[in-house]
Amino acid sequence: MSLFKLFQKNTKNVINHYNNLQITAISSRKLSILPSIYDGEQDPGPKFFSSGVQALLKRLTRPDFAKVFRKRTNSNLSVLRTPKYKFLTDEELKAEMSKANQTAARLLQMPPVVKVHEPINEVLSKDPALVGYDTSKYLFTDITFGVPNEHRLIVERNPDGTLQNCDHDTRKRLNQIYFPMQGRKVREPIMFADEEKFNGLLEAEKYEYILDRACIQYEPDEPNYQKITSITYQHVDMKTNFNLLRSTRHFGPLVFYLTWHQSMDNLMLELLQSGIVREAVLLMGLRHAIHEDITNADEVNVLVPQILPTPVQLTKPETLSEEDIQMDNKCVDCIAKYITNNSAMKSQQELALQGFREDYQQLVDLSRGLKKAHGNA
Repeated sequence: MSLFKLFQKNTKNVINHYNNLQITAISSRKLSILPSIYDGEQDPGPKFFSSGVQALLKRLTRPDFAKVFRKRTNSNLSVLRTPKYKFLTDEELKAEMSKANQTAARLLQMPPVVKVHEPINEVLSKDPALVGYDTSKYLFTDITFGVPNEHRLIVERNPDGTLQNCDHDTRKRLNQIYFPMQGRKVREPIMFADEEKFNGLLEAEKYEYILDRACIQYEPDEPNYQKITSITYQHVDMKTNFNLLRSTRHFGPLVFYLTWHQSMDNLMLELLQSGIVREAVLLMGLRHAIHEDITNADEVNVLVPQILPTPVQLTKPETLSEEDIQMDNKCVDCIAKYITNNSAMKSQQELALQGFREDYQQLVDLSRGLKKAHGNA
């Protein structure tokens, strides 16, 4: 038997099939993802911060207390906190649940989505008498306590005598030196500076860790922040790993990013395959709120206010009420029209919707059969 040699770039594993004397190469070529930042003429901020879009994003996050309050790394704590158990009355339990809801809302506070900042090129004065005085640049910082860092006066005097406002990178570095933010580094962390390490984190699906670290290191209007989040969002979308960010503060910006760039069809397909048709209608409402291009927008606008007050669906229901059946049927009809007129994945989404219809009809028959057996039909 002859010996084969295989030379191929970025090849991770070579599997020998001795039965048929073949060699199969499994390539691990890195995914090429181009970042897309919010640097166009249209500012996403007004859309993102509008009350209607915020309500849709919070509901699409699908808050799950089991995930929101899960155990995390005990940073800055020497030992884990001992849990406390209490006997409560109904009134006290309601008060504790209200506190839990407030805490969950704080933990799920979404990072803002804004346009990339404009470069600073503001010259304050020019003094030719200072030309040749020194070869170094002088930086002057107002270190008054209590002044917001974004409004702090920071200027530089160049060797040619020009006095001007510092650029964003210099301002950030000086603010971090005089008023350090916990967790933020003066130099860019190696996990972001080294492309190989960053890709390794993506392949390990450490999405929440990447996004949490990016929120600490950068400001939302920095190009580096938006490049990192853009690549991460696209990787999540390509791998359809939406559940890894669902019920976290990053899911809302992820959905907004995908909808803003009109690449929400994978998420729509995932919702249909999971049988969460109400959230699929909310996603349609989000697209229309941003782009206003949904054909059956009137129907969507009627359904969205009816869906928002309903409980979040975390698990598949065991039985259905007639009100649930009517609403879900309206959602299915609305989604079918969207797939026909607006979807870029018609065949896959139609197949997923058909599968949902079949499973849902079995649940409807079961629910109505149980009611009839108990004399409640």
